[in-house]
This record gives sequence, C-alpha cells and structure tokens, in this order.
Amino acid sequence: MEPPIRKYILSIDTGTTNIRAIIFDQNLTIIARAVEEIPLIKPRPGWVEQDPHVVWEQCQRVIKHVLHLATLSARDVACIGIANQRGTFVTWDRRTGKPFHNFITWQDVRAAQICELRNSSMAIKGIQGVSSLAHFFTRKPRFLAASVLGINTIHVPPRLAWVLDNVPEVKQARESNDLMFGTIDTWLVHNLTSGRVHATDYSNISSTGLYDPYILGHNAVLMGIMNLPKEILPSIMDTAGSFGECSPELFGHPIPITAVCADQQAALFGECCFQRGDVKITLGTGCFVDIMTGSRPMASTHGMYPLVTWKIKDEISFALEGSSSAVGTVIDWGTGLDLYDDVSKSSDIASSVPNSCGLVFVPAFSGLSSPHNDPTARGLLIGMTSNVKKPHVVRAILESFGYRCKELIDTIRNDSQTEIRSIKADGGVSRNDFVMQVCLLLLRIRSLCTLCPSPLSVYL
Repeated sequence: MEPPIRKYILSIDTGTTNIRAIIFDQNLTIIARAVEEIPLIKPRPGWVEQDPHVVWEQCQRVIKHVLHLATLSARDVACIGIANQRGTFVTWDRRTGKPFHNFITWQDVRAAQICELRNSSMAIKGIQGVSSLAHFFTRKPRFLAASVLGINTIHVPPRLAWVLDNVPEVKQARESNDLMFGTIDTWLVHNLTSGRVHATDYSNISSTGLYDPYILGHNAVLMGIMNLPKEILPSIMDTAGSFGECSPELFGHPIPITAVCADQQAALFGECCFQRGDVKITLGTGCFVDIMTGSRPMASTHGMYPLVTWKIKDEISFALEGSSSAVGTVIDWGTGLDLYDDVSKSSDIASSVPNSCGLVFVPAFSGLSSPHNDPTARGLLIGMTSNVKKPHVVRAILESFGYRCKELIDTIRNDSQTEIRSIKADGGVSRNDFVMQVCLLLLRIRSLCTLCPSPLSVYL
C-alpha cells in the first residue's frame, strides 16, 4: 500500500519581534497560524539581543500549536520553508551545540567604535583608492562598490569581530576549532536536524556582509581586515534545496526542510517582484526598500547594499537595498510615552491636525543608515513651541517614516540607474492609513499596492 500523499506546507517566519508558523494547503490557502512574541533583551544602550534558547523553544511551540489548530500531524506535512530576520547571529560549541552568547541582532550598535576605527584605517582607505582606480579603467560595479567601502553595524563582520574579541569562551573555541557561526536560519536548521546540518542559503549569507555578490563567494578581503575565520561559517545552499529533515522525535515524524530565505528577499518573491525595476517597501520593525536589478548585482555609492534575492537551480537574481532600522520600534516607543493607548489609533490622531506645527522627528534610535551611514546618530524631535500638542508629535513621528521612504527610494533609483516598474508595500505599519498617504504624496504616485502585513514565500 502506498503511503498517503502529504498535502500541506509548513512555513516558519522568524522576525525581529515575533515568530509564527503557518500551514498552507496545496492551493496556498492558509489553514492555520500560530504566533508568539520574541522578547528583545537590551542589557546596555545600543545593545539589542535575543535568547537563542527561547527562540528555539518558541519555534517548537508554534509548530506544535499550528499543527494542533489545523488538526494535522507531521505526517501530513510535505515540507517546511523558513523565512527569517537577517544579520542576527549567534556562535555555539561544535561539540555540545550550546551557544556562547545571546543572538546579537541586526539593530545592535555595540560595534560602532570598531566600525569607526576600521573605516578610518589605512587598509580601508587603501582599498578605496585602488578600487577607485580599477573602476576608472574597467567600469566594473564591484570596484565601484569597493571604492566607497564602509563597514556598518547593520552587517555582521564588526559585531562578529566584537564577539571574537570580548567573549573568552568564543576565543577558546576558535583556538580549538570548535566554534560554529550562524544566523537565525542556520540556528533553526541546526536544531531542527539535531545538529546534522550546518547551512544557510544565498539570500541570507549575502545579507551578512560576509559574502561578495559580485563573485558569488565569501568576502575574503573584508574577512581578512576584520580577522574573521572562514571555517566557522555554514555551507551555502540554494534557496530552494534540501536542508535535511526535522528529527522525528521533535514532532513525531520527519519533515523535509526544502527552503530557507531571508525575510526581505522572501517578501520580494511572495509579492511577485520578479522583474528588473520592481520595488518592495517593508514597513515593519524597520523600513526596507528593495529594487530588483535582474541577473547581476548593482553597485551603490551611498551605502545601498547589493543582495542575492534567491538562487533556485540555475536561476539567480539580485536586488539593491536601503534600510532604516526604526519604524515599528518607534511606534511602540510612542505607546510607552502615552502618545496613544492603541497603535491602531495613531493614524486618526495624526489626521486630527492639519500639520505637525513645525515639528520634525528623525527616527534614528539605532543610527542612520543609507544614505547617511552614521551608526552613532540618534533620534531627534525638533521645532518645539508652546503650540505643539500631542497630535502634532504623533503626526511628526508618522511623517518621518514617509520622509525616510522617499529618501531611500530616491537614492536607490539613482544608484541602481533603474526605472521603477512597480511599488508594493508590506509590514505591519503598512496598515497605517496616514503613513501610506504620506508615502503616496511624497513619492508622487497614485496608488501603492499594500499587501498582507507579513507576506511569506514558500518554495516547493
């Protein structure tokens, strides 16, 4: 007797603030979903962490919960796909599987001083000078990118260098060759397979700064400058490939893991941004603007970052990305200040006044990324007068997101030299009518296709 056909797909989305599991049927109709909030740990100003044990425990719980809600067992699930926040990493012991420290998230700026020292070093200045000369003669985008090379805390190398310098157990594990590194996808795959698989995909590794998308290989120059060991890195696999199977003792039956994709690239895929010039704006914990650049990576002179969006068999696609680290976190901050008792009311409060009364807010809680590229920048609320009331403050905060989107869109359009074909928006903040209206006005477009708050791409 032939075994029954598995008809369902399990998707795991591990974001900055929550982890969710969703069951789809063969028509990609959502059958059930489960979600848990991931607590952020902020032991010092500028440090933003997550507990890897908690993340793994929550992953198991949401999978078990969603299976229960769908009245399914692991035997009914054909495959698992993972989408995850990028640039958040942990290191662990190769022998025991125990992490040496908490996840250091993409919002963490503890390595700002390392960035400042490296960026002013003769090594970086030498690379910039030689690359500028090479670009003059060859016009290759790789040399253009290297001519304005700058190290930023949003990428992994400076934060990993900090860990290697400041965590004694990591130093010892490096010396004994027992050190392993991984972003959240790698950590989840490692645990789901009971340590059998140490891997990531092209979209995730290209988002770390450890990878050179122009040569499709590790960034040996940058890793050398930062003194980072290549042997601790996971193997790189196709976005849609075989990442092993879940251990049967976890959920009662093995489930193949057939796809891993970084969250922003997964959103591009899920929103059908397949053509050169397609743009996606994500307004979630942060703001991310991505433009598809086709089959080759583009260079930026303003801190935009070329990414591999996905690799599926022989197909490999690229995008250029700009980001702002504080959007949803700013709105939550407003709740803590009692500017509104419910986030959903912020749009009505902002619309209740005709303008911000001259008030300007700069959402730089964790520095300002492209095109300013200043990890030491901090938020500003300026233009205060006695006429300013609470609604003016709320309006200034929400308007700031539109201004950052406008700034990123303008920069990415100029750097990519690509005509914008379409713009789509997603993320929880995209449900805010006032923010979307500001974006429409500033971008001078008639409509903006707003999709579900957290689109997930599932690869078969």
